[in-house]
Amino acid sequence: MKNKIKYLYLVVLISGFVACSDLLEEVPVSQPSVENSFKTEANARAAIVGVYSSLHLEGVYGKSQSLFTTDENNAGSKVPLSGLNLYTFTADNVEVILPIWRDHYQGINRANLAISKIPSIDMDVTERNTLVAEAKFIKALLYFNLIRYYGDVPYKESETTSLNNLNIPRTPVDTIYKNIIRDLEYGVEHLKVKATGIAGHATQDAAKTLLSSIYLTKGTMAKRDNTGNGLADFTLAARYAKEVIDSNRYRLCPYFPDAFIVQNKNNDEIVFDVQFKSPGLGVGNTIGINMGIPSTASGVDNLSAGGSQGAIRANPYHQFYYEVADSIRMQWTNARILINAATGGYTKVSAVSTNPPVSAAKFRRYPVRSPGFVLQTSDYDVNWPIFRYAEVLLIYAEASNEINGPTQEAIDALNMLRSRARNTNIRGVHRDILPRSLTLQRSTGLVNLTLSNPLVSTPTAFKNYIILERSRELSQEGKRWFDLVRWGILKTTLRGLNAKYTAKISETRPVEVPPITSTKWINYWNGRIEEWNLITGALQDFHMLLPIPNNERQANPSIGPNNPGYN
Repeated sequence: MKNKIKYLYLVVLISGFVACSDLLEEVPVSQPSVENSFKTEANARAAIVGVYSSLHLEGVYGKSQSLFTTDENNAGSKVPLSGLNLYTFTADNVEVILPIWRDHYQGINRANLAISKIPSIDMDVTERNTLVAEAKFIKALLYFNLIRYYGDVPYKESETTSLNNLNIPRTPVDTIYKNIIRDLEYGVEHLKVKATGIAGHATQDAAKTLLSSIYLTKGTMAKRDNTGNGLADFTLAARYAKEVIDSNRYRLCPYFPDAFIVQNKNNDEIVFDVQFKSPGLGVGNTIGINMGIPSTASGVDNLSAGGSQGAIRANPYHQFYYEVADSIRMQWTNARILINAATGGYTKVSAVSTNPPVSAAKFRRYPVRSPGFVLQTSDYDVNWPIFRYAEVLLIYAEASNEINGPTQEAIDALNMLRSRARNTNIRGVHRDILPRSLTLQRSTGLVNLTLSNPLVSTPTAFKNYIILERSRELSQEGKRWFDLVRWGILKTTLRGLNAKYTAKISETRPVEVPPITSTKWINYWNGRIEEWNLITGALQDFHMLLPIPNNERQANPSIGPNNPGYN
């Protein structure tokens, strides 16, 4: 009974907000009955705030989106989370697997309630349709996540309002795709375009980007599973991505780090993100603590210096995914520095250091620029990007390659990323001094690509380039596990890293000060091989899906057997 009551409770959660233009300026005021909560336009806007707030939940984008081990990063040994870091997790995992399921459905229930009740409110029809479209966008996003995590899942067309009809069987993925595509097409028609004052809201371009990602995933997985050639899906993926590109409403930040720093929220690169605020408002996140750069201090002193606890750390080999000249993206993403808590400066870390290891530093909180920063321990307000314009370019290039093979137009989309990566802050990437003083690295080897370049001259070469380029550009943004799964290369990629680790042993040591001895270099990579064998030893093909949480299967027996490989 307890498991069923929690579902009924969800229906009242979105009513405790008052409306305002800023999604995160809302404050709870009351929890009236559902029947009395949808009378006015203010009620409708409050409901949509509740829908968006679902994205803050731990199992959605509040915490769990970067915890899966990939070739980019993995949880440290101090954060095992019941086998999540070693691929030994089971259907009884309540730290991550259960919250993902629970919190996504909580958000879906809020969206369903808004979709059901808002159309009956007497208000401007255009505005009313926009609000419904926003709720449908969030519902589609949440279901897209769920089917990529779990495969077939129960599809709920309406909100849960009673203890009846809770036992819903799993719905085939193909049916869910049709439903969420329908909802997003509604969004393309009724959502607003990007404009001042609606940051954090779903827009027409956000719906198109999500559609392009959905179609790219569908096409790729059809090829993966030998169920089709995916051409129809790739065509639509390329079409929607190109429409966003041609809208001219977005551009890359001139300097790669500026796409992520808290001082540059709502920049021109953001297509859709999760908005966070701090401190003490209950709508911050733990990204800056879990992912960032360690300092010489510990405890609160470490955090007040802008340091991180390093729960998520970079894979030590990932830094070699970058070309030598691609130093800005590499250093910002995979930092080898240690913050000096006393001075506020930093020192470089040896290439063979394991304490600290290579940092997953894209969402770093260093350098500290705000008074009272110590208060922001678990309530950081950096926004979480769900879609950046950079990914729109990547989607377009990948889908185009699947349709026609390499074209200069598709290559030029990725040349925009290479061109941006050549810009450097002459004051240093880690000191990150504002305002920027950018200079173009004209002597760099990171030149624009043409059709004659072997990196992109064939469909296979271009796809392999994109596989790496998505990681170079999107690392630590919660994309990689999904990508490796849809390409069908999760196990081969992760297990294949040890061969690359082994090759590093015989390579010439990098130029370091002080120099690294051969013994230290060999011992370092032997240690990484041993560590990675442990991490990937249990990894199997069935890990391309998560287990349905046993708690949910007990509460809803209609779900039936678990995904293959899990009990």
